[in-house]
Amino acid sequence: MAKKVYIPFIYLLLVPCFLPLPFCGLLFFLPAQATPLWWDIKVVLYADGEYKLEQKKISYSGDYSFKIVWTGSIEREKDDQDYILYHQDCYFSHWKAKEKKISPESVQTKVEKDFKTKPTFHLNYILRKEERLHFDFMVEGFPIPQNESDDKIYLHMPCYSESSKLNPLMEYDSFIIEGSNQISLGEKEIYDAPLKREFCWAWKLQKWTIGFSYPTRLTNLHKAKLKISIIPHFE
Repeated sequence: MAKKVYIPFIYLLLVPCFLPLPFCGLLFFLPAQATPLWWDIKVVLYADGEYKLEQKKISYSGDYSFKIVWTGSIEREKDDQDYILYHQDCYFSHWKAKEKKISPESVQTKVEKDFKTKPTFHLNYILRKEERLHFDFMVEGFPIPQNESDDKIYLHMPCYSESSKLNPLMEYDSFIIEGSNQISLGEKEIYDAPLKREFCWAWKLQKWTIGFSYPTRLTNLHKAKLKISIIPHFE
């Protein structure tokens, strides 16, 4: 009985000869999936907050709202392990604030134009960890009260969950009452097409403050919403 002989290499060479010319080209010249060279990033943070300082004879109460826009880009490092973050711009598109001081002698009010400082937004880095991209950010608050006072304390503002652990005086995450500030995306998501994600949380703190001339009760709360838009570029 004759032995069967398999010639797969010759078969692969001959098959294209019996196909129409366009199909022959496709077999050998199918392009690999394109990989983005860099990505545009836009981060928009919205926040609405209130605070109150209560002493024996004087109280300060304030509220604020703002919208901060951060723009920049990222690209992969040569070793394909991490991403390089580039900052382009950061600005307020909305800022409103008011504070009232109530004492037995008078009532004094300050509005946003009277505030000496505003919140400051920092996007520190984008960390690649376990196939996810984590957006490490924080907002520096402003000192309160803005009205005349012998004592000041910095207002706590929204921040990323890992950043909160660096504060020796208070861990921000412990006071989140709704939602999550764990800002992360699946790494594969940014390779296919433009994407948008939204994260929301609410935060509240009530405590007696340390370091004031008089016993002072602080109430500090805010709601935050962070939107991320990413656009891949292939050339």
